[in-house]
Amino acid sequence: MSEPYTILVVDDEKVIRDGCALILQPEGYQVATAANGQEALEILRTEPINLVLCDLKMPVMGALEVLEVAGTHYPEVPIIIITGHGTVANAVECMQKGAYDFVTKPFRVDHLTLVVKRVLEKQKLERQARELREEQARNLYTLASEQSRLHTIINCMADGVLVTNRDLEVVLCNPALMRLLELSTPPPQPGPLSFYLDDTSLKEAIYTLLTAPEQDNITYISQELRKGRAYLRALSAPFYGPDLQLLGVVTVFHDITGFKELDEMKNEFVQMVSHELRAPLSAIKMQHTVILDGLAGDLTEKQRELLVRAHAKIQGLLDLINELLNVARMEAGYCQLEQVPLSLGGVLTDLVELLQTKAANQKIVLQLITPPDLPLIQADRRSMEEVFMNLLCNAINYSPNGGNVKISAVSHSEYLEVLVSDTGVGLEPEEIPKIFDKFYRAKHPQTRQVIGTGLGLAIVKNLIEAHRGSIQVESQPGVGTTFRVLLPTVSSGQGSDFVRS
Repeated sequence: MSEPYTILVVDDEKVIRDGCALILQPEGYQVATAANGQEALEILRTEPINLVLCDLKMPVMGALEVLEVAGTHYPEVPIIIITGHGTVANAVECMQKGAYDFVTKPFRVDHLTLVVKRVLEKQKLERQARELREEQARNLYTLASEQSRLHTIINCMADGVLVTNRDLEVVLCNPALMRLLELSTPPPQPGPLSFYLDDTSLKEAIYTLLTAPEQDNITYISQELRKGRAYLRALSAPFYGPDLQLLGVVTVFHDITGFKELDEMKNEFVQMVSHELRAPLSAIKMQHTVILDGLAGDLTEKQRELLVRAHAKIQGLLDLINELLNVARMEAGYCQLEQVPLSLGGVLTDLVELLQTKAANQKIVLQLITPPDLPLIQADRRSMEEVFMNLLCNAINYSPNGGNVKISAVSHSEYLEVLVSDTGVGLEPEEIPKIFDKFYRAKHPQTRQVIGTGLGLAIVKNLIEAHRGSIQVESQPGVGTTFRVLLPTVSSGQGSDFVRS
């Protein structure tokens, strides 16, 4: 037996009580006994009883009175009537009073045990069913609470939420998205995505998430969309059911119109200020050049020294203005790149020759290591010159105690890898994630004299990414730094002759 059931035998004959105990105890049941109905009710009140075997006719209180009281106070305890005077009328009356079964004396051992087992099994199943119903009710309540909470959260979000199923149909849309998309009334749900936002790039992103193989491990797709005058950043991610089956895609829309407007105002301001500063600074520089060339009379050594310093500062300001304008143009998307098949080896050779004197003055060995058969890349020559001139100058400037600066290139079929390495001061680990940020400059006691704006590497990164490439950096303090540039070759490039960055 899996459970310790207790059976109460109620009969005014001791031999029946003892006989039932002898039958039931070997089956694993615990047996309690009572001589009449009143004793039985007292036991029911004080002890846990699973089943009652009750004689029909007894002194003091018989089975019919027990059924009336037990039906009110102990309805979960089944009662089987046992009697030696069984008639159909008695059986019907007992069943109407709430008895579970009716057994006549003398009863067979197997018949009694079968009836008891059947009653207890039914009782067990009813209890389990009741527990399942209670658990289901709790689960339904919890689910309803969670759904209500989730519905409230989604409806109160400032960001728009769009849920699509596997058929690219919209099944959920919150009020914030209705406002962002300027929809007065919600389209039918489920309904086609085009009813909400007819954007090809969004459809392609959702379709990619729905059809991507598992090994691709695409967790989300982020993109910017335009809806009228509004700019929206859309973040799409797949969602799965309990069995990890793909159910659809959730897309969250964030309104970035204000940021775009601020960025445009910033770019316009930078361009305006830069333009207004460049003209007078160029005039001042030209006048300094005239004076330094002696066209305005002879200069003393002290005067020449002061003018040379002022001339260098003016040139630094002009460089800063030019770099600010370059960054502003790139961020605004106004940078024209003439991407044509280009031999990068020739560009690198020219740059190394140009910088040999600068490197020698700082006692640096500048090396170029490239194979003769480098594949062509689809690139803008002027941009590549700016990228690698910046990287080489940084490598030289941040190697103040001499050392080696090496630039090498190697082909990897679909892309070209270019390494610019130095044995300079290196970077601290916490500086590496920041070096491509605008205006950030690495700090080191040995390089305080290096003049710069902190915009060079930001421009380098933008130009490389505009060529569908990437740049990474590895560095150790006191050991040196290596920049790794990856650029697609002509065979793998997808660019046109003119690309707006």
